[in-house]
Amino acid sequence: STNPTVAVLHKDLLSLLTLIYTATTKLTLSLRADEPAYKAALGPLQDLIANVSSVTTCATLFGAHGLTLASDVRQVVAEVCIALSALARTLLEEGEDYLVHTGMVHDLVDKAKRDLPADNQMAVKKRWVADRGMLEDSLQDVTSMLEDNDAVGEGDDFDDELDELGLGSTKKMSELELERTKKIQPLLRFTTLLHKRVQIDLLAKSPPEPTSNTTLDALPAHSHAILVAFEDVVATLYAPQNPASIASAISPLASSVEGLQAMITSMFPLTISQTGTAAGGAPSGSQRDVRKWFVTCFEQIQKLSRDLMDLLAQEPPTPT
Repeated sequence: STNPTVAVLHKDLLSLLTLIYTATTKLTLSLRADEPAYKAALGPLQDLIANVSSVTTCATLFGAHGLTLASDVRQVVAEVCIALSALARTLLEEGEDYLVHTGMVHDLVDKAKRDLPADNQMAVKKRWVADRGMLEDSLQDVTSMLEDNDAVGEGDDFDDELDELGLGSTKKMSELELERTKKIQPLLRFTTLLHKRVQIDLLAKSPPEPTSNTTLDALPAHSHAILVAFEDVVATLYAPQNPASIASAISPLASSVEGLQAMITSMFPLTISQTGTAAGGAPSGSQRDVRKWFVTCFEQIQKLSRDLMDLLAQEPPTPT
């Protein structure tokens, strides 16, 4: 049989979760510790069993509409089932926390209604936005390093404790380290801006001819690779710095951006149709500008990465 559309599946899933919410409420009220009504609990219990079976079956059908969305759906259903299992154990043991566990089921259903993406593109965008927030936080850390460097170096003992815990340091940079960080900051800014523009230009709206789910499902891995490499670079900028360690961190960041470039390039032919074509079938001005912006940004990141690694390679090794 033909697999239902993602809109139908999404609606069915939320409807089933609502039924689970209602059945859970009725079951809890029937089996309250002070005055359990076992006969009255049979109906809600049967409804709950049937709805859990239906919602798990429904969740398996999302795979045809994108792996990222399917993963989000499976996680939601699994969390609801785990919460129901905890509630069941509490009711069987006549525990006092049954209202707490009922509330957990309710909260999970409410969260799913509020946050579950409507389609695979929205699921990818949700993950992209989460990574973007962490990129911007890391970039702000670098900005704070530079802005706070003029402060008098107080709290050295606390800084040593942070170092021992692997949580970084607020030790004052040397003039050489300060200048080195200022040279690396543009690379981090361009990378953060690139990540932001992917969200705005490629994931913000659904094109008339949707990007394939295979392409969309590859994007979160590229985003995560950039985030991990980005954070590794930032971690090497805390004083005392080691030029060799910084260079070793920049290389994976450059490679992760190149990997994204190959994926983004494959998406442009589909995005061209969003803004139409000029006479003769050429891309319209606005779309040409978007493509040109990405090409220029990728080239700038590659150039900055090469120049920085060459510069760092010329510095003398840090004494051990």
